[in-house]
Amino acid sequence: MKPRIKIGLIAGIIGLVLNACVATLVGLCGPAVALLAGAVAGFLTAQQEKPSSKTEGARAGAVAGAITGGLVIVGQIIGGIGALALIQFSGIRIGFGSVPTPADGVSSQVIYYLSGMATAFCFGIVGALLAAGAGAGTGYLTTPEQPVPPVDPAQG
Repeated sequence: MKPRIKIGLIAGIIGLVLNACVATLVGLCGPAVALLAGAVAGFLTAQQEKPSSKTEGARAGAVAGAITGGLVIVGQIIGGIGALALIQFSGIRIGFGSVPTPADGVSSQVIYYLSGMATAFCFGIVGALLAAGAGAGTGYLTTPEQPVPPVDPAQG
């Protein structure tokens, strides 16, 4: 297995768990977790693979970051469902909309959770894009410049 895939999966699983916790408590911070996880994945991939050019470093980092971001989407959705359940079962009052009680009908429960999952998915997509971009950026920046071979004037 290529290091970019292995590192992307490892960083993604760690990011999934962290993002599930963070998104449960503060849903808006989920993309920041994805950004950080993608950057770490891109950095570690560039260090492990030692790409021959900055372009290759960016490509490897982007793949690792995208894999990480894909897994972080799952963490964002899990965290979103956790936040909805926390709000619903703790009786916390929110400043907008209405939260169905556990005794309300099935249709209101389904709408409540599906709309929350869709919102979490949108935040997860933003996070995945940030993770891929951060992975590409750190892969590019941490790949050393390759020295240009000297030109021999005799070969012209």
